[in-house]
Amino acid sequence: MGGMDTIDERSAWARTVVERDFGVRLVDFLPIIGGLDHGAQVWFATDDAGAPWSVKASRRDGRFGLALASALGDARAPGIAAPTRARDGRPWTEDSGLLVSLAPWIVGDDAVDSGEDALPWEEFGAVLRGVHDSAPPAGTVPPRRGIRRAQRPPAALLAEVDEHLTPELRDRLHALALAERRLKRSRTPTARVPVHGDPHPGNVVIDAHGSPWLIDFDEATVAPREVDLLLVELGVIFARPITDAQRRAFRAGYGETLIDDERIARFGCVRAVEDVATTVLRSLAPARTTAEEEERRALLEGQLGPHGLVSLVETALDRLGQPAA
Repeated sequence: MGGMDTIDERSAWARTVVERDFGVRLVDFLPIIGGLDHGAQVWFATDDAGAPWSVKASRRDGRFGLALASALGDARAPGIAAPTRARDGRPWTEDSGLLVSLAPWIVGDDAVDSGEDALPWEEFGAVLRGVHDSAPPAGTVPPRRGIRRAQRPPAALLAEVDEHLTPELRDRLHALALAERRLKRSRTPTARVPVHGDPHPGNVVIDAHGSPWLIDFDEATVAPREVDLLLVELGVIFARPITDAQRRAFRAGYGETLIDDERIARFGCVRAVEDVATTVLRSLAPARTTAEEEERRALLEGQLGPHGLVSLVETALDRLGQPAA
């Protein structure tokens, strides 16, 4: 955040912007450290009445996701906390080249850090179905059309990191890129719906009543529902593999729909290559600490391990009779 070198300066700036543009006077500001969006800063804040708030400043264009979350919240969709509207009516404001949003802080526990049985998967399925059954918000343009978050296809991403891959890893990832192209040639038309874009347990908070809340709509777009469903049908958090019982509960809450297994596998190929390529690229920068270096190594090992998305996609392709080879 240019011109704001310290966290205290950034916090003072955010407090001023929120009071000026949202009309909410925030008293205490606590910066949240971590997160995968390195172009963003999140704060936990409280107002003068003690109510908790989430403040986010980001360089990314998250306007579509904020508009979608706002529309869902206004419609009282379950499990969605609507961002607060600024004085001009938009669920965000802009200042110093940053998109600033304000939303109620959901008090609870992150599902990914809770016990294995803490997340009510059936309720979670109903929450995500509410997103998919909604209408796209008017006046905002989705940032992408499908599964791809990167601007380049899987093969181009691999070319960028190819020299940094071991022969075994190179072969595995190139096989996924080839499988993606093969499956894309045989794709069939399907409905496009509003999607969250990243609905894994790391983006779910469980409140004091045990109910799930879906947060962080930064990746939201309009796309086939399988963009979201692959994160349940396959899974993306290797430390918390999804069980068959959890999938059944999710499907019961989500309700009847025809899921395209080939599209799940194809989207999984894209996501797996993107995730690993991103991890490899980040590992090229010098680690600031030994702990950071070990964390990077563990992340890559997990992504490639038996519960990582690469292995899960390989298994899905085998089930389809289209092995990654």
